[in-house]
Amino acid sequence: MSAPASSSRLAVDAADDIFTVTAHRADTYRIHLAQGLTTDGLSNHLGSLATQLEAPEIVIVIDTGAAEHHLGAITAAVVRTGLRFCTVPVPAGEHSKSPEGLNNLIRALHHHGATRRTLLLGVGGGVVCDLVTAAAALYMRGVPYALVPTTVLAQVDAAIGGKGGIDYDAVKNLLGAFHHPAGVYIDPSLTSTLPDRHIRAGLAEVIKVALITDPRLFARLEKSANPLPDGQALTAIVRDAIGAKLMLLAPDPFEQKDLRRLLNLGHCVGHPYEAATGYRILHGEAVAAGTAVAAAHAYLTGESELEDRDRVLNLLAAYQLPVTIPDEMRDAVWDGIARVRRVRNGPLHLVLPHRPGHCSITDDIDRPAFDKALNDLAARP
Repeated sequence: MSAPASSSRLAVDAADDIFTVTAHRADTYRIHLAQGLTTDGLSNHLGSLATQLEAPEIVIVIDTGAAEHHLGAITAAVVRTGLRFCTVPVPAGEHSKSPEGLNNLIRALHHHGATRRTLLLGVGGGVVCDLVTAAAALYMRGVPYALVPTTVLAQVDAAIGGKGGIDYDAVKNLLGAFHHPAGVYIDPSLTSTLPDRHIRAGLAEVIKVALITDPRLFARLEKSANPLPDGQALTAIVRDAIGAKLMLLAPDPFEQKDLRRLLNLGHCVGHPYEAATGYRILHGEAVAAGTAVAAAHAYLTGESELEDRDRVLNLLAAYQLPVTIPDEMRDAVWDGIARVRRVRNGPLHLVLPHRPGHCSITDDIDRPAFDKALNDLAARP
């Protein structure tokens, strides 16, 4: 059964005209993972969750792509809870992760009459997970929400960690919040409706986390590229990827202590590349290309051996993921990198893979080194 809990307290120490305020909050929730969970168990989980939250209703927020395949099963599960509900569709695609998309969702919640006890249920890929998390953090200063991620990328990354955000001024995730869900319900069988391209893009995030912290998962991925994993094999990969990400998040879940995070592997270059294409490539594909650039830079700067670089690039290629950035995109991607640097008012903190389970962080990369890494990738047969 679901067991969400949130405890908070405020300690105040007064001395003369100074008040020292210490605020503490602890959130506890469960991530459920099982093949077939949507049709066998989701209704009970949601009913229990709503009871514990004293939620009188559920608002299903679902992207149009997920709705085509899964709205019937999700609606049936919600109907069995006996709660009032309504459905808010969100257009599929990165363009929904925008100020306009966030405003549209919040307007829909307001027009529906959602209260602070209304439970939002985000169903879909990474865009919906990010958007619902951000909306739940903002609406009435915070409402409860749960997630049913329907893509591999969302199941291993976007739904894990309580981060939500939207793109703004051509910068990915410039606006957002940390707001942990009341529950996450992961059914790997939902990904069976996805095109292979989307499966591969989601597995790029698994490759990333395996490269950072889990050599055994990396080795398993090397053996699972053809055919693509499904069924229990995919469930095991998703489970290990979630565990690895949570382990990396555990020391600093709100990113307050160290902004130089290993989980940014592939993202310093990947995000600008994704934006430069007008989001015509998938997020996981952009992360793969960014990881390839980082692997080449690590090799060229002596941080890794040639065989380590090739092992990373060969695995990405085995999943038919990008291992370079087209020459005609170089300037646009570099402009995006420079824009991110200006927003941060500091260096990029580029994560460099040495070998599976071992990465380091370098403060930055300059244009000559960026071009050299791309030239190295282009020279590979």
